[in-house]
Amino acid sequence: MKACIGSVTISSVCAVVPSRVSKFEDEIKEYPFSERSSRKLAKTMGFKEHRIAPANVTLIDLAEYGVRSLFDNHIVSKNDVGALIFVSQQHEYPVPGNSKVLHNRLGLNPSTHCIDMYENCSGFISGLFSASSILASTDISTVILVNSSAGTIHLNIKDRNTYPIMGDGAGITVIQKTTKEEKIYFDIIHDSSELNTLIVPAGGMRTPSSEDTRKLRSDSLGNLVKDEDLHMDGAKVFHFVMETIPRLTDEICKYSGVEKGSVDYFITHQPNKFLVDKLTELLGVDLRLVFDNIVENFGNSSSATIPVNLCFNLSDKLKNDKLKICFSAFGAGMSAGCAICDIGKLNYCDLLEYPCD
Repeated sequence: MKACIGSVTISSVCAVVPSRVSKFEDEIKEYPFSERSSRKLAKTMGFKEHRIAPANVTLIDLAEYGVRSLFDNHIVSKNDVGALIFVSQQHEYPVPGNSKVLHNRLGLNPSTHCIDMYENCSGFISGLFSASSILASTDISTVILVNSSAGTIHLNIKDRNTYPIMGDGAGITVIQKTTKEEKIYFDIIHDSSELNTLIVPAGGMRTPSSEDTRKLRSDSLGNLVKDEDLHMDGAKVFHFVMETIPRLTDEICKYSGVEKGSVDYFITHQPNKFLVDKLTELLGVDLRLVFDNIVENFGNSSSATIPVNLCFNLSDKLKNDKLKICFSAFGAGMSAGCAICDIGKLNYCDLLEYPCD
């Protein structure tokens, strides 16, 4: 699916990470592998430290902290928010949805439209598309897009395949109507033939939670995992990304009429350093235009990694300059998407720490 949506712009970005840091050095003893092999993997993948919220801090807490910062700094007011989109694969409660819970916590107007999107690592692109579509087709002038992920503390620390990668965090993006000639271009695909490449096999309606699904088993790599844990075929994920994202990037540049050489930065979802570096080679662009430092500092916070990336690496530039950015993201399903737009001279672009003491 290709789309071009005009008269919309990203006006502010906020990222929130827990102040609590967990270091790979301290986790090595938990993994059923030699210390030497774990250190070798850490060097390749960029495992250093990640942010893990305490059990009592949820994805709503992180999101609320970020949105309230926008309110407190007078970046946007409650009355301006016409729609609230909440993107996540996690739920504060089974019912109601996250957007309604956050709506309540923030005290938003009854007229504020709430949308919940059940999405994973590709959710920033799909959320941005939904926000832009709402602005283009309604009288709403301001949409807050929330991408949030928490609960890393509950993951299986014996699974070296996934645990050291993951981190908690939230991204809050303000998208608004503009009278300027600004456009956001999108290209989004889904390849469900790769459905089992990233999957939690049990715990849902098809295979309900049971004593058996909660048993630890050794996978083909030697990791100890449960059927209710995330199962990831790392090799297949790698090949999907290498085959898909460079092609989508070329296609969206052609569709938008933007030369790849005129793109200031390529901001991608970050599952690990190795994948991002290899992707950069295939894109044929300078590594300085594709940051690879998010997992080693914060971990993979699913669809929130792109806002975290912007705020961590480009905060000062985005406050003062206008940049042409190509976003890309990929995740379970398998899904992938790219977006190109001009973004800059933002009203707000900061990385905040949620206090966990």
